[in-house]
Amino acid sequence: MERRTKIIALIIIIIVILSFAAAYTVNKLTERSYTLIDFDCDEAYIDMQYLTGIGPRVPGTPEDLEGAEYLKARFEEAGLSDVYIEEYPMTTFEVNSASMSLITLGLGGDIIRDFVHIQDFILYQYSGSTNGEVQLEIVDVGNGSQGNFEGVDVNGKAVLTTQQILPRAAENGAAAVIVQNIRTGEKIGYPPYSGGIYGSDENGDSIPYPDANPNYVVPTCSVSRDVGEEIRDAIEGAIETPILGLSTVYIQMDFDTTIAKKKIYNVIGDVKGSSDEFIYFVAHRDSTYINPGACDDLSGTVTIMELARQLANYDVTHTIRFISMDAEEKGLLGATEYVKAHEEEVIEKGLIVLNFDMNDVNLERVDTLEMELSSKELRSRLKEIRTLFFEKHSNLRVKYNINITEGGGGPDGAPFMKRGIHGGFAIGEWGSSWEYHTQWDTIEHVNKESWQLGGVLFGTLALDIAS
Repeated sequence: MERRTKIIALIIIIIVILSFAAAYTVNKLTERSYTLIDFDCDEAYIDMQYLTGIGPRVPGTPEDLEGAEYLKARFEEAGLSDVYIEEYPMTTFEVNSASMSLITLGLGGDIIRDFVHIQDFILYQYSGSTNGEVQLEIVDVGNGSQGNFEGVDVNGKAVLTTQQILPRAAENGAAAVIVQNIRTGEKIGYPPYSGGIYGSDENGDSIPYPDANPNYVVPTCSVSRDVGEEIRDAIEGAIETPILGLSTVYIQMDFDTTIAKKKIYNVIGDVKGSSDEFIYFVAHRDSTYINPGACDDLSGTVTIMELARQLANYDVTHTIRFISMDAEEKGLLGATEYVKAHEEEVIEKGLIVLNFDMNDVNLERVDTLEMELSSKELRSRLKEIRTLFFEKHSNLRVKYNINITEGGGGPDGAPFMKRGIHGGFAIGEWGSSWEYHTQWDTIEHVNKESWQLGGVLFGTLALDIAS
């Protein structure tokens, strides 16, 4: 009996050992082997210097085209194939000039407070023109909810609000909208913030705001929190003149803008594969009219430019396509137009879109790069790549955190994902860029070292998928 027990125990031990051996063998057979790509931060910074040197690159302007032509030349130098600029006629928007003053009427003389363009106020995307100088009574509508308009006469007047409320304000007859910034840029005093006004078609795809709302284009601007409070105090202290019932407080505006059909430019180039399936790298090149967009989104643009230089050195099965998108600030227009023009390609042959937007990490403020992926299996792969990256770059491990989470393809990736392909998104932890959409989004506030975090991880993942 004792001998039989020993034999059974031995058999069990052998089975356990063989099971562990088999599991180990299976694990080794299925373990992925990654080729960790390189990333030259200094070369990417050269691109950053050139592109910020152009200044603001508003879609449809000569500066926008100069940026596109620079990307095309650099893609060709990198060794990409079939590099070209794809043009789309779109309704674009430019600010020619803008002035604004607060006028308080008084028996002892009028008090005129002139606000400084860019510093005190900036125009929203697709703001209408005033067609010369106008003076408007001002009504405070709080956060601009529908309830705040009920029983309030805003017809022919300017409304002060804490949120962008078009087309509601225009529907109620407002002649202008002033949006007070109370949310963004706390550390720099809540400056005027360049917000967007967007439109969509019957399919939910982005189109320019005036195309979607031709009857609701009115002069619209953002003011700093302090300027907003100054205007609100003046409204509260206003006196209605007897008999006529006119206010003693007015806003005086002279906004000269151009809303017209012009060309926008996407720049496209490939690391050509032997199959006809695509991995897309996308980042937008355009900026608001008040800054060169160093963080938003030249950080993303120079990242995909460096990835193009690195990945052009590899043989791949699936084509890796790099697209420098235009007009993201106008409502994802460049990305949407690309997908519309290449819909069959994206739906039938697209594998994944990887979007870099504000993937800059300012270590004086935060230490984290957020990396989202819509696929659980790809998130597992990316975590393995993160381990390899920090093993190779141990100096960066103590400085940065890379947070890998479930999510989508970012702003410019959204039109692709809507067509059914996977998406990934790299962005600096919220709070890394205080300057976002303000006049201070300049080269002085970027951290070139941080671009390689998302660049190497998504670049290595793309190479793994492509191979």
